[in-house]
Amino acid sequence: MVLFRKLNSKMGFLRQAGRVAWAYRATLIIILVPTLASPLLAQHSGPAKGGWVVIVMAAYWITEALPLAVTSLLPMILFPLLGILDMDDVTRNYFKDTVVLFFGSMVMAVTIEERNVHKRIALGTLLIMGSKPRWLMLGFMISTAFLSMWISNTATTAMMVPIAHAIVIQIIKDRKMLKSSKPSLMVTGVKSDLDDQIDERKNVQHNNPAFETTDEKDFKEADIDKEDQTGMKTTDDKPDVTEDELDIASLTPEELALSKGLLLSIAYSATIGGTTTLTGTGTTVAMTGIIEEIYGDDPGITFANWFFFMLPATIISLFICWVWLQSYFLDRSCFVWFRDCNCCKEQSEDGKAAHDLIRREYKALGGVTFGEFATLVHFAFLIILWLFRKSSFIPNFDGWTQLFLVPEYINDATVAMIIAISLFIFPSRMPWIFRKMFGKTDPGEEPGPMHPLLTWKTAQLKIPWNIVLLLGGGFALANGCEESGLSDWLADKFSALSGIPSWSLVFILTIVLCIFTEFTSNVATTTIFLPICAALAESLCVNPLYLMIPVTLACTYAYMLPAATPPNAIVFSFETVSIPDMVKAGALLNVVGILMANLLINSMGQVVYDVFTYPSWAPDDKCGV
Repeated sequence: MVLFRKLNSKMGFLRQAGRVAWAYRATLIIILVPTLASPLLAQHSGPAKGGWVVIVMAAYWITEALPLAVTSLLPMILFPLLGILDMDDVTRNYFKDTVVLFFGSMVMAVTIEERNVHKRIALGTLLIMGSKPRWLMLGFMISTAFLSMWISNTATTAMMVPIAHAIVIQIIKDRKMLKSSKPSLMVTGVKSDLDDQIDERKNVQHNNPAFETTDEKDFKEADIDKEDQTGMKTTDDKPDVTEDELDIASLTPEELALSKGLLLSIAYSATIGGTTTLTGTGTTVAMTGIIEEIYGDDPGITFANWFFFMLPATIISLFICWVWLQSYFLDRSCFVWFRDCNCCKEQSEDGKAAHDLIRREYKALGGVTFGEFATLVHFAFLIILWLFRKSSFIPNFDGWTQLFLVPEYINDATVAMIIAISLFIFPSRMPWIFRKMFGKTDPGEEPGPMHPLLTWKTAQLKIPWNIVLLLGGGFALANGCEESGLSDWLADKFSALSGIPSWSLVFILTIVLCIFTEFTSNVATTTIFLPICAALAESLCVNPLYLMIPVTLACTYAYMLPAATPPNAIVFSFETVSIPDMVKAGALLNVVGILMANLLINSMGQVVYDVFTYPSWAPDDKCGV
């Protein structure tokens, strides 16, 4: 009995110690990791010092013991103190042209949000796709993937998820009302009422500044063309639907499945669409910057050739994702394309009413305002200038940059800043003198100051500065690895892997990192492993892009856990989707992502980047190039 009491007492002490350690886990990690790795500093060698910095930053990034942005500032302290880089060289990495490219694209994204262009695109797509659940899901996926190509996948998800969430809330209400008043009109599955809510709740805000809440009574003809002095349509902010109104416990299995399917389709399509362009997701931005940091501009990854490289994979992945999610959450009979699945059957009268409501709500947006049109023009010019800066795919046309004195000085970041600065200058409303000329001024209206499409105050609030710092910290870390000699040391050690076929090495790396990034920030994971992959490729005399591109995609194609990507985290925050739901739905897509990354680099990679040839821009000490 005494022994049992002592044992119980010791177990109680251990449990208490464990609770205390868990409560102070962040502090313990911050202290213990650099301490345990300190023997590396005793070696007084460049690679050892660089390795110590990599271990510390990787541990902090993976565990988030410190905020990601704060960890990203550590190179400013550690590299000068350890004698690896001076402060001027370190800080230069925090505003490289890749960071400027990301900043410019975010300015465009914030303007699109401010001018409600994203709502018009989303609602127009949903109107075209129809009112049946499977086509509704496809409509959400197409609009989300398209938007995430040009603005960040995080911002796109934040825009689209509240719309889908509000749709589900309202359709459930309408179905209950129909059941109590007109049971004969009830549909066998979840259906057309969804479409009504897409538009009625297009401005629902769930603590998301990208949305302005709008009450139904404000959609009147008198308000449609009414604009304030900033060129935005004015409405009363009176939300009548909130996230709390969705009682998950009261949902039928069909309603719950529809809600989960729609939300996950948005998160997954944002991830897929974001990889299509260099600015769509943080991982591709980080990849571009790290490649430029190590190899300069010679690898030649541009907005245009990356878009051409990724577009086939995006279309195929999006289609597979749609088929999988509709069969998993809606009805497996959806695979039978020549007939409607059970969840899509609906009475023609009810379906027509839903489509009419979609049309009415879209019309409630009114005509395209001057501010919206100006934003769309800027958006179109941005895409055109990016695509045709270097047009190797057009015979006898070397790109519009040839019109300038030194074409090599102009890159994608230059284009992004041209458009970004224009957005801060161009008026959001037709200037008074032109409105006076065309008789469009209000009675008694006097000339006043012009408001731009985007104000700096708005940009300051909505641009994700933490990602800017994260990218800068990653580039500084890559630079430090080069200068300390850590990259050369790793390349020498990796030469022992020369007997492994390069394609199998890529396959192993993509599997490992796709699993690893499920638990960590995908941008941080990319930042940590890309310099290692570059050193590995050099040691094996393999084109560095052959390893770095699929690794980047593997870090992006993570669908199983909330921590894997920001879109997953946003969807999970709405509490409709549980972790088991995400794991079950995302497992197959993870496999598809791994296969897609490997197939892409071995097919389109050769066509676009000649990845089977060791390039002249990579070190040739061992490879005889």
